Amino acid sequence: MWTPDPTFMQAAIEEALKGAGRTHPNPSVGAAVVSGGRIVGLGFHEGPGHPHAEVAALRQAGERSRGADLYVTLEPCCTTGRTGPCTAAVIAAGVARVAAATLDPNPNVDGAGVRELQAAGIPVAVGCLAKEGIGVDPAYHTFYRKGRPHVHLKWAQTLDGRVVLPGGGYITGPEARLKVHMERYLADAILVSGTTVAADDPRLTVRLPGVSKALTRVVLDNRGLLTGREGLFATAPEHGPVWVFRPPGSPTDGLGSRPEVSVIEMPLDSDGRLPLAEVLHALHERGIMGVYAEAVGRLASAFLREGLVDRVSVYLAPLLAGTTPGPAALEGHVRPGGGARVLGQPRWERAGADWVVAADLEDSCSPD
Repeated sequence: MWTPDPTFMQAAIEEALKGAGRTHPNPSVGAAVVSGGRIVGLGFHEGPGHPHAEVAALRQAGERSRGADLYVTLEPCCTTGRTGPCTAAVIAAGVARVAAATLDPNPNVDGAGVRELQAAGIPVAVGCLAKEGIGVDPAYHTFYRKGRPHVHLKWAQTLDGRVVLPGGGYITGPEARLKVHMERYLADAILVSGTTVAADDPRLTVRLPGVSKALTRVVLDNRGLLTGREGLFATAPEHGPVWVFRPPGSPTDGLGSRPEVSVIEMPLDSDGRLPLAEVLHALHERGIMGVYAEAVGRLASAFLREGLVDRVSVYLAPLLAGTTPGPAALEGHVRPGGGARVLGQPRWERAGADWVVAADLEDSCSPD
């Protein structure tokens, strides 16, 4: 078995990131063709209907693909959708060896692509920069491995843990808010509570210079507060549909008759809240791979306590709010039975005057 060079896999990963946020339901994938110790072809998947990364890289390399090594961030597919199987293209190009960062978790592939290449006499090495390869599109992997969307939980707070300022307005500055919109862009859906929509009247759109993307806006309206006159409804369907989860029997006037608005009824749990695992299951069934949950208070704590958060981002503003109305950043236990939740390998980043701490959550928690 040959040992792939991580330098070339890193080049494939950087290619893959060029397509992040616009490929679902396909994965974000990057590829590099290497011949004679140098890269002769690069490619990434631009979105459904476009060539897959392997094909794009092989086309750029042309005849130099014959006898070359192919580095790809995800196992080459062996299925036919809008485009043909990548395994067939790799075999036809005469590639000598293939390195894949990770297997494709889609059950229609999941090792079958590797076996097809090996059956054609092409050695395949899997696992070079595996963690980084998964990190290219974690939502795709979570969707298939966990059977639910990847959940990125975000909130902004002052240094004393408040999420509302005494005079209202934004907690963080423009640089931090721009980063939030970049994170929204990577998701398929944005999720908030009905209380947030009723109180703040947000649009829940992606606002980036020269970039547009329609997001599914998901509102958990446990109390049946929404009327259909809120601002986010005026942005549908141009900026994406609105899906409102609410208990059976809630009034639907102004909501139910609009084609861009879906009302999804779901019984409340024993705490009088919409059951989050069932909400995520419903989103998974509707093809949502990545959810950006902008939540605070009891909702944010419930996501954490139920083990339904994959990534958390906390935006910290250098402000002290004192006693203000509204919830604290977190209210209630963040793990069953109480205790602290460990943020493994947190990443700190400056965003103008603010700081952002982000971490991918592991199953382990700190002791009581």
